[in-house]
Amino acid sequence: MGSTQLRAQRTLDSVVAIEEAVVTIVREFSLASTQERFIGAAGVSVERAGFGVLRCVSERGEVRVSELAQFLGVDTSTMSRHVKTLEGGGLVVRAEDPLDGRAARVGLTAAGVEVLRLLGEARHRYFTELLAAWSDADRSALAPLLTRLANEVLEQGGRT
Repeated sequence: MGSTQLRAQRTLDSVVAIEEAVVTIVREFSLASTQERFIGAAGVSVERAGFGVLRCVSERGEVRVSELAQFLGVDTSTMSRHVKTLEGGGLVVRAEDPLDGRAARVGLTAAGVEVLRLLGEARHRYFTELLAAWSDADRSALAPLLTRLANEVLEQGGRT
C-alpha cells in the first residue's frame, strides 16, 4: 500500500471510529432510562418528551406549536398534547400570536425555566463525574473538536 492509500485508510478508520462513537452516544442518550435518570437526578416532574419541548422553547423564545412540531420532528397534534401537559404543569404558557389571532405562541414560565435549570445541573453533574478521570489536556482537546462536530451536524441538518 502506498502512502496515499495508507492516509486514506487511516482517514476511513478514524471516520468509522467517530461514527461509531457518536452513534453509541446518541443511542445511549435517546434511551428512556437515561432520560429518566436525568429527570430523577434533577428532582423534577416532567415527561421525557416535555424536556425537549422546554429546551426548544428556551432556545427559540416564544414559538408556535406548529413550529415546535416541525423543529422536533413530530406532528402538530402530538406537539399540542405535549404543550397541553406542560401548560397543565405550569411550565409553559400559551399567548395569542400578535401576527395571527388564530394561532398561539408558547413561552416558558418561571417554573419552566427552573425545571430546565435543574435538568441542566443534573446533566452537568453527570458529565463532571463521567469525565473526572480524564486529564485536563484530554478534556481540553475534546471540547473544541466535539463543539465543531456538533456545529457542523446542526448546519447539515438546517436546524441552526
